[in-house]
Amino acid sequence: MDVISVSKANCRNCYRCVRHCPVKAIKVVGGQAEVVDSLCIYCGRCVIECPQNAKKVRNDLHAVKEFIYAGEKVIASIAPSYPAVFDVTSPQEMFSILKALGFYGAEETAVGAEMVSMEYQHLIKKGHKGPIITTACPVVKNLVEKYYPGLIRNLAPVVSPMVAHARSLKQRYGLDIKVVFIGPCIAKKAEALDRSVLGDVDAVLTFQELADWIDEKASAVAGVDFGERENVLEPFIARSYPLPGGLLKTSSMEGDLLSREVVVVDGIENCMELLDALEMGNVSGRIFEMMACRGGCINGPSMPCDSSLYERRERLLSFIENNQQQQGYENIKASAAGIDLRRSFEPKAFKAPRPTESEIREILASIGKTTPEKELNCGACGYPSCRKKAEAVYHGMAEPDMCIPYMRSRAESLANLIIDHTPNGIILVDSNLNIKEINRAAEKMFGVEKEQVQGKPLFTVIDDRDFAWVLANKTNLQDKKVNYPRNSLTTLQTMCYIEEEDMVLAIIQDITEQEKQRMELERVREETLEKAQEVINRQMRVAQEIAGLLGETTAESKMLLLKLIELVKGREEEK
Repeated sequence: MDVISVSKANCRNCYRCVRHCPVKAIKVVGGQAEVVDSLCIYCGRCVIECPQNAKKVRNDLHAVKEFIYAGEKVIASIAPSYPAVFDVTSPQEMFSILKALGFYGAEETAVGAEMVSMEYQHLIKKGHKGPIITTACPVVKNLVEKYYPGLIRNLAPVVSPMVAHARSLKQRYGLDIKVVFIGPCIAKKAEALDRSVLGDVDAVLTFQELADWIDEKASAVAGVDFGERENVLEPFIARSYPLPGGLLKTSSMEGDLLSREVVVVDGIENCMELLDALEMGNVSGRIFEMMACRGGCINGPSMPCDSSLYERRERLLSFIENNQQQQGYENIKASAAGIDLRRSFEPKAFKAPRPTESEIREILASIGKTTPEKELNCGACGYPSCRKKAEAVYHGMAEPDMCIPYMRSRAESLANLIIDHTPNGIILVDSNLNIKEINRAAEKMFGVEKEQVQGKPLFTVIDDRDFAWVLANKTNLQDKKVNYPRNSLTTLQTMCYIEEEDMVLAIIQDITEQEKQRMELERVREETLEKAQEVINRQMRVAQEIAGLLGETTAESKMLLLKLIELVKGREEEK
């Protein structure tokens, strides 16, 4: 699993990670960010800056728990910046908490820092002229290997304190133990897998992962007995390692921070600026201590605290002052005997083909930047210039529509196109009932021109009472029929109140022809009804006349039949 991954469900197409990534190792595909492992230096900036928490750091906590559950001897190597985040007053207190979590033992990584500092002293004594770039910070090491391969020869061929301490622990406790480094640095997770030191550190936890674990086991940790001081190596002076200049102080090198021989830099941008100068040969010096995080390791990307950088610095310095070394320097020196603290580095630069000028111009033209004057270089996409962004598009790292000004202009253009070509009239008025916008259809309806009426009171064009009602009531008006006899116009109007701007948007549908057709249909209907009624009346008269004739005939027939019956009856009686 990659050290830093992206949750696509949370990634919201904001490009903030691209803007803050110092080496532009973020690839955007389909609006979704991806961390390109081969380009990433694991500074953790994208993790810190992501507003949606879409960047996820590989969590090794499960692996560490598995070591413990399996009965392995797991020893914690805790980075010297721990007093800046955990509320402990002594190393023993921190060790007791770690043992309550299941660790077999614990020791400060600063012990390894002491050993590394000895190695730097040896380099200087052997006459290494420099410039020497310190390699305690894995981000700086990654930066040189991937982006400044010409300076690899200047990297101090010394392992980091994490690796030095891990090798020391395995020499003292046996190669079968599991060493877990705990610190504020995301890049340490990648360093543990580096080919030249692979197998020294078995897992890496961040301070945030440890804090979560402590919260999970709160009841077990709460009852911890800090007990007696354990028989472990203690750092002589290296607890100041997390601060800028800490390595030089621990190494007892001559010179101060103002010396031309010594250059101390913190912050990734400052490190890159110094590396640029070194690459061009514009800086002289012997030792260059670089730390990617501003303020040093106490400002690492996985420091789970809300306190300021300066509060954390004060806590660390206070801890150092209250926990002076109890053992001599010789104990660590003796322990370091026989441990190989050297390592090698390799170039990992990705050499991408450079686009031609015509290819760049073609990409720029696709987003409307047909001339240099149209290149805003606003940086909203995350790249420092439009040309840099075009190069990223060429390399498949960015998408053309990441240009926010272009997309906004395009959206406005499309919106204007729709508004201008809709058959319905559109009028926008402000809270003073002055015309802010009027489209072509409305111009035609009311016989005006936009240039003449924009900014003028609405009543100079049409009746504004309905608009005033909508503003006063802050509500909408749906499908109201309004006649304009002066314009021979009948309309159907919908008015929307825009709360954010305190404006009214009216959509006016010309239904004059429909009304004419409706009235014509009404006239035909009425005429048809009259004709039908006339026919019905005529038929009733005819029916009545026929009924009258039938009635007379029936009466005569009845009389004849009665007389016939009487005649027949009379004859029968005579017989």
